[in-house]
Amino acid sequence: MKESLIQKITCETVEKLKNSGKDRKEILLVFMGGDREVERSLGQISELSGRGAVFSAYMTPAAQRIIGRERVLSSGVKRIVEENEMWDRSILDKISGIIVPVLTLNGAAKTASMIADNAACNILLLAFRHNIKIIIAKDAVICCGAPEPPATSIYMRKINEYLNTLRNFGAVVVSVKNLAREASEVFGLGQSSHSFTGGIKVPDFSGAPCGGDVQDCIECGLCVVYREDDVRNVVNSGADRISAKKTGGKVSGDLARLIDHTLLNADATTEEIKKLCDEARQYRFATVCVNPSNVRTAKQFLKDSGVGITTVVGFPLGATTPTVKAIEARDAIANGADEIDMVLNVGALKSGNWRLVEDDIKAVREAAKGKVLKVILETALLDKAQIKKACQLSKSAGADFVKTSTGFGPGGAKIEDIMLMRETVGPSMGVKASGGVRSAEDAREMVEAGATRIGASASVAIAGGKSGGEGGY
Repeated sequence: MKESLIQKITCETVEKLKNSGKDRKEILLVFMGGDREVERSLGQISELSGRGAVFSAYMTPAAQRIIGRERVLSSGVKRIVEENEMWDRSILDKISGIIVPVLTLNGAAKTASMIADNAACNILLLAFRHNIKIIIAKDAVICCGAPEPPATSIYMRKINEYLNTLRNFGAVVVSVKNLAREASEVFGLGQSSHSFTGGIKVPDFSGAPCGGDVQDCIECGLCVVYREDDVRNVVNSGADRISAKKTGGKVSGDLARLIDHTLLNADATTEEIKKLCDEARQYRFATVCVNPSNVRTAKQFLKDSGVGITTVVGFPLGATTPTVKAIEARDAIANGADEIDMVLNVGALKSGNWRLVEDDIKAVREAAKGKVLKVILETALLDKAQIKKACQLSKSAGADFVKTSTGFGPGGAKIEDIMLMRETVGPSMGVKASGGVRSAEDAREMVEAGATRIGASASVAIAGGKSGGEGGY
């Protein structure tokens, strides 16, 4: 138990993993002529090769010039595929899938636009057509040496449109640092990169601070003590709040003030609310988020603590009347709530009853004067036109934020929905992505799409992009 939590892999196990790749079809690598994160890409390929993956590689003329054939071969690639082979669709019968370790902007734009005027785009479009598995590393889309464009710029939004199109085609789009992990899962290459000790710093846990099994702590993702770097990654991506359900140990003060400590379970007991508040007081979290019936209790437990209280109205269905929601908001504020998250009347919106939807939001806005008001759209239940209309009505009614999901609906935040919400409300309102945001990579992509706040109450992701449990509020 006190030894490293990382599973020890013996030489015999590694040898088995290597031998297991002998009967596999090759994985085709497609290198385009980018110059960003190339060394890390080759390192990820080398790691996969060491686990038994068998690689062939096609390099565009630009890639051969910028990266070089010898560098690619030295990473464990078996052979370089010549250009004439790439125009032959029979190559798809010889491979188990495709990895694009270096994707250029030109390659992303042409593939997303279905322009097959070069060998690389031709093979990718053929693979999409025949449902071949494809993993794409996106880091080189912005060239090395150029300044990083603002996440909300038209330039970045266009890039995200291309990447989202590739996702819709069926590709798994990741950052280079997650390439080996994703490939291991997609192609069944044995242990993921996080089961190897090389290059990974792991705390020497002497006990799980949340009271759980220490063996599970490496997989949990719910702890802001041992996952401090991952919290910072999310914050650096643009989040101004992070939600977490579990904690323990010492939390850095600058991080603690960004955390909404959340408990919205229907069966939450007074004892559990007290524990939530005690933790929030001890670590000076920004707020606790609780159901309306628990606001007064939380207020008592948090007296003189400086910790705020967020609560929900019309939650989680949004099907109560404007009068009831307004009363609920006033009651919550009277009991001590500082922020109100109301659920939109989804049925009225889908029925085209715009007046009722706007009146519903206005009623809560009036009741919550001086408090932050977020409107939860439950985007998984809406089409694009309905999401756009919901944003317009929320803005017209005076809300401060539009938000994707309750966490209780059929789905959470999606990149394309965040982009549409940001485009619709403009720069004057906040956009919150919630539900299904489980990792730093998820958060980064949401911010790049236009989100200004991230809700991830189920977890803060662990190192390397591991999921941190169920996607929550």
